[in-house]
Amino acid sequence: MPHLGGKITHMFWPCLFAVLLFIMIPLHSVQACTAVYVGKDLTTDGSTIFARTEDLEPHHNKTFVVKESVAHKKGDIFEDKSTGFKLPLTAEAYQYTALPDVTPNEGIFDEAGTNTYGVMMDATVSCYTNPKILEVDPFVEDGISESSMTSAVLPYVRTAREGVDRLTHIVESHGNAEANALIIADQKETWYVELLSGHQYAAVKLPADRFVVFPNAFFLDTIDTHSKDVIASNDLVSTAKKSGTLVEKNGQIHVSNSYADKVADGTKSRYWRGVHLLDTKSTITLDTPDEELPFYHQTKKKISVQDIMKLQRDRYEGTNYQPQDKSSTGTGKEEKDQEENLPLSKRKGLYPIGNENTMEAHIFQVYSDLPKVAPAIMWEAIGSPLVSPYLPYFGNIQTTAKPYQVTATDYASDSYYWVADRLLTQLMAHEDSMKSAIREDVERFETPYQKQALQWKDIMTQKDKKNPKQAADWITKQTTNMGQDAFKTLKNWEKHYVKD
Repeated sequence: MPHLGGKITHMFWPCLFAVLLFIMIPLHSVQACTAVYVGKDLTTDGSTIFARTEDLEPHHNKTFVVKESVAHKKGDIFEDKSTGFKLPLTAEAYQYTALPDVTPNEGIFDEAGTNTYGVMMDATVSCYTNPKILEVDPFVEDGISESSMTSAVLPYVRTAREGVDRLTHIVESHGNAEANALIIADQKETWYVELLSGHQYAAVKLPADRFVVFPNAFFLDTIDTHSKDVIASNDLVSTAKKSGTLVEKNGQIHVSNSYADKVADGTKSRYWRGVHLLDTKSTITLDTPDEELPFYHQTKKKISVQDIMKLQRDRYEGTNYQPQDKSSTGTGKEEKDQEENLPLSKRKGLYPIGNENTMEAHIFQVYSDLPKVAPAIMWEAIGSPLVSPYLPYFGNIQTTAKPYQVTATDYASDSYYWVADRLLTQLMAHEDSMKSAIREDVERFETPYQKQALQWKDIMTQKDKKNPKQAADWITKQTTNMGQDAFKTLKNWEKHYVKD
């Protein structure tokens, strides 16, 4: 979809792709994901954190499942029926957790998860490429895209570096269908990847003493293409040079200034807000020029997982700005049109990180003392985190609660997503009166699990040392019961808040 944070809408894929590929007009949408990385030196407990909201639209079912390992035979082919992308499969696909859509013919979109070797992937944030670059290196219609990316990479790698190598090899051999940014990580390394055009890419190993906020644009600045902590396409510099867009600083390519299209207003507002939530002393403003927006940030504040939850729910609380997503703003079309002619800092409404188009939000919290097979607590909110609690899951779970697995494309009373979506619709229609109450309910429910997760982490780690299979069975039972409990609570909120 872009989910545009990232996807291209399933039913309109062919026409949107044609726009991107042939007309090369960048597609800027108000629907947008926001991703964050925080190095372990900046966190309250020494964990590494990376996270993303998956945004496209309301009323779009997301499931949370475990995909089992598969022993492929010679000649098996992976195919994304929504794009035509095909890839020969290796002998085995490892088990992994996933957050797929429910209409695979319109795109798989497994999005984020952890495989049985402890590799994590969070794909993707949709981005936009300078049209001059695409004249030289256009997107490939049946190349790899967000729809197929996690499915084609995560089950086949044992380290984060292998994941980056596999993905970039696919881009080289099969082409790339979209502009995207994403993270591939393991217990030791976190890699940030930008897929820039049809065959160009750049990836960097993220440092422990920085944080990054990346909504829908390329932000990577200067890179040393010869560094062991950088993986870049051979023609990265020459393609930009041929396009007439190459920007270098001290003899090194500045990736975003060379490849990125103009940063959309809704992207800049989320970038600015995310940076300031994590560093209140940041000098970045809403009117800072695109070419001066830094990729890396520092802060003296220690950042917690609760800070990232707050960021993903943010609707400009404590500022003079109003959230301006589709149905939450009271401004009319004429007033909106007038606002678009003003600098961002002078507007009344801005597009928020916590918007009505979030279908699910997740936070990976990676610990060095967890078993390698389950290196992180993944905090998952199915549906919008504005109405859905963050719950802790581990990469070695064997299944999920049944309400997460319902594949209905319309409201279903037994579906976790659809009940959360119904609550969100009510919230958006009555935000002023309902927001404080539902936020209190959600946080009251999820807070005890934040303490519980650390207890589970220690117990499961000890069990894994003796018997990994028993450890996986034990944590699966705990989290499945938790999911059922959360769904029961969601149903109670539905009865209380939703007025037919």
